Amino acid sequence: MRARHLAIIAATTAAAAATQPAMANEKAQSSMRISVRIPPLCSLTSSPIEVDAARAAASATFFESCNTNRGFQVIATHRQLGDSEGASVNYDGRNIALQPGGLSPVQFRQGARHGAVSVSVSGEELVAPLAVSFAMTPV
Repeated sequence: MRARHLAIIAATTAAAAATQPAMANEKAQSSMRISVRIPPLCSLTSSPIEVDAARAAASATFFESCNTNRGFQVIATHRQLGDSEGASVNYDGRNIALQPGGLSPVQFRQGARHGAVSVSVSGEELVAPLAVSFAMTPV
């Protein structure tokens, strides 16, 4: 029985010695580089939209959030406008006429952003209701 205990102790000691960390040479050098890539993430949310049907206008506060330093673009999509129809967007103090084709660049921002802006849409001589959707895309 004693020989068996000695064999177990010897095996345990050998296993423990095999799992010990290796000692580094004093002259050995090493380096490590760690990098993290964060994908661009942008979002555009709105407060409740106020509509004034008599003036063919709507307004809201948008909250822009985008984490990319390259910037982002805000685009408005809408139905095609007829020859006599017109509509414009005032986005953060900048007035932009909507393009007749239904896709209108509204704003380009450089760098990351996190904040609120005022937005209003107005129409002129509209023959049908106009719904405008806004989207934000990183550049």
